Amino acid sequence: MTGAEYCGGAKGVDTNGYPVETTGNAVLDTLEHRSSTRAFARDDNDRPVAVTDEQRAAILHAASRAPSAGAMMMYSIVSIREHATLDRLADLCDHQPMIAKAPWALIFVVDYAKWIDLFEHVGCFEPEFVERTGKAPRRAPGLGDFAIAAQDAVIAAQNAVVAAEALGLGSCYIGDIVENAEEVAELLDLPPYTMPLSMLIVGTPRKERPAIAHPVVNLVHEERYCRADAATMDAQVAEMDAMFRPHAREVGERVMDIYTRKHTSPFMAEMSRSMEWWFKNWLGK
Repeated sequence: MTGAEYCGGAKGVDTNGYPVETTGNAVLDTLEHRSSTRAFARDDNDRPVAVTDEQRAAILHAASRAPSAGAMMMYSIVSIREHATLDRLADLCDHQPMIAKAPWALIFVVDYAKWIDLFEHVGCFEPEFVERTGKAPRRAPGLGDFAIAAQDAVIAAQNAVVAAEALGLGSCYIGDIVENAEEVAELLDLPPYTMPLSMLIVGTPRKERPAIAHPVVNLVHEERYCRADAATMDAQVAEMDAMFRPHAREVGERVMDIYTRKHTSPFMAEMSRSMEWWFKNWLGK
């Protein structure tokens, strides 16, 4: 593999194989060698090795330094260390024991509730203010607000991921935090105009985690999006089979696996149901 391939057959910058040569740049090296951590080190009492106060402070500070639209910080971070809560989250997030075995979880919540509270606190909804400014008396957050807030939240989450890696810790994204919406909202006391966009579990890796290659065929599009033709899709299938199904008995096993294990899975049906609930919650319905 020689780099990201562009739609239409053109090839990106030659990387001379995987992993990419990063010329000793610490940030690029960290990004290049990161891999998700799903097993965490345990101490002599068989408890997960704790993330220190200093490490937690550094990671949370890094998250807060993420770019934010208008510096509004339209997200909140719920920090979880209580074992009982982690255990409950493991059940709610598609029954994943690794969540309960992590020492720390960060839930990145898309949050416009705090801005509604601030608008009310300083009097933006008062008739005098409305008359003086000529602005609408009140509106609920819309999907446009959600789009911007979601970008804020996911950028902050990735800052936390990179910071954790730089400190010698590992992490894993848990997208299943959006499932079982009603129970998650109750567990975390989430009000209207919020939604947990993603969760990170963080801790000391139990063992070294080799970075895995990511498919890059048909990843980058020049100037405009274009649908893959048959030849490009053949190249995508071959690349994914070589990476994830080196002993495949038939062409396309990786794609078939994604279809049966994810696309048509019960957890994806539940995720879609919950997302409808979260959007209603976001819109204050």
